[in-house]
Amino acid sequence: MDRPGLEAALPDLDVLVVDDIMRTFSVYDVSRAQSFGVHVIAVVDQANSASREHVNSLGVDQVLGSNLPPGELLAAVVESGSDGRDLSAPRRALSGFVRGPRVDGQNFRRKESGWVCAWTKASGGAGLTEAVIAAALTLSKRYRVLLVEAEEVAPVLLSRLSRSPEGGLPWALSRAGQGLAALPEGLSRLRPGAPAGRDCFDVVCAAPSAAHEVNAAQLDRFLAEASTIYEYVLVETSWLLGASSARERFSAARAVLRGAACIVVMATADPEGAGRLVQWKVAALGAGVGAPAFAAFGRSGASKYEREHLRSVVEANTGRHPYAGFAFLPLDPRVARARWNGEVVLKGPFVESVGALAARTAAVAASSGSTERRDFSRVRTA
Repeated sequence: MDRPGLEAALPDLDVLVVDDIMRTFSVYDVSRAQSFGVHVIAVVDQANSASREHVNSLGVDQVLGSNLPPGELLAAVVESGSDGRDLSAPRRALSGFVRGPRVDGQNFRRKESGWVCAWTKASGGAGLTEAVIAAALTLSKRYRVLLVEAEEVAPVLLSRLSRSPEGGLPWALSRAGQGLAALPEGLSRLRPGAPAGRDCFDVVCAAPSAAHEVNAAQLDRFLAEASTIYEYVLVETSWLLGASSARERFSAARAVLRGAACIVVMATADPEGAGRLVQWKVAALGAGVGAPAFAAFGRSGASKYEREHLRSVVEANTGRHPYAGFAFLPLDPRVARARWNGEVVLKGPFVESVGALAARTAAVAASSGSTERRDFSRVRTA
């Protein structure tokens, strides 16, 4: 079965078996199958470390040895497909997936709601904007994605993605504050004649103005509406760390982080960036942020020694509350050229690294909410 065949078969599958030899499917395919309620089994040669590492990176549900007799393998497949789980429930949810705004009073929380993943920064100059754009591009190959720019200090997506200033975040938040639906009218539309590669996902851009404050309560309501429409809502947030005098200035960022299913924190690939990641973790714990958070070093060099040193600095100082994982996003000349020319990077080592990180966050978000999804309508904003 190839990828198109898998995509067509997903609504009817109970169990998917992958091996460590053909490697037809990636972590994206496994995550996509699991979102349909499919139980994924990997058959692997346990004596081969490379095979074990490959299977671990896929995030499968169950691992079986390749020396297992065929009859026992078949029995394991049958058992995993009839263990009392309501395998049809996820399919019903997805088959009823809403492609337009749906808000039912204050009951925003729904079984088929999508995941809200926050992308934020511990230090500037790490390439957060380019990373979140690449993540949206990657996830849009499998899911319906909305990118929300909740940046209070220096929003740039309006020009970066050639969007019209009509609508956007200010208009959407105003509608949410009145208890009205903000989508799809609140989307930032493409300008006429915009270059290709920018219409793979929807965007809600902030106003390109001086530093402004985003209302946390209104943003929560808007994200609650968006999560009933999109499978993944990526939110680029502003700073979490700040002076005590600016405590309320970044209340919107804290509210998003407290309600997110998964978080990516960007920092520069140097000792100062590692220190900022440690500070961010302390501040996050104090603010009640409990979602799994990945530390991402932007514009990272190729030196394995430097990467391991940065990782060890963060791990040694986060103790019992570690990051869920680390990512090193390489310095890619394509990104600098694309930013200068107002283009979108569609391939290259940077996009591949961000894609792998986005897939990990998607898998963690889905697994962390298997019993209950986070309810944005109940997030504290004070």
